[in-house]
Amino acid sequence: MHELSYIIDIVNTVVQEMETQKIDRVNKIIVDVGEMSGVVPYYLHKYYPEVVKDTKLKDTLLETNEVEVEIECEACKTIYHPDKNNKYRCPKCNERKGKLLKGKGIQIRSIEIEE
Repeated sequence: MHELSYIIDIVNTVVQEMETQKIDRVNKIIVDVGEMSGVVPYYLHKYYPEVVKDTKLKDTLLETNEVEVEIECEACKTIYHPDKNNKYRCPKCNERKGKLLKGKGIQIRSIEIEE
């Protein structure tokens, strides 16, 4: 259910940006959703129409892109997508420690406007 709070934050951010930049119309909002974010894109789309219905964004589209997790191995610097079958270890050196590079959060990628 936290998807509702995310979509409210996204809509508020875009509306504020419209006011700041003096944008009259937005056609599409594109949002990146990390694989490990815990956010289900289906619910973002489900709640979106209700959240935007009385705003400047009522006629806009919401597009979501899933961002896969990327890990950089601390030992050998290999960048990989963790695999359950490999117990999430580095496929090159079998190390468990790694730095999460992407795939955790949710963010607005872009806003398509009408000029």
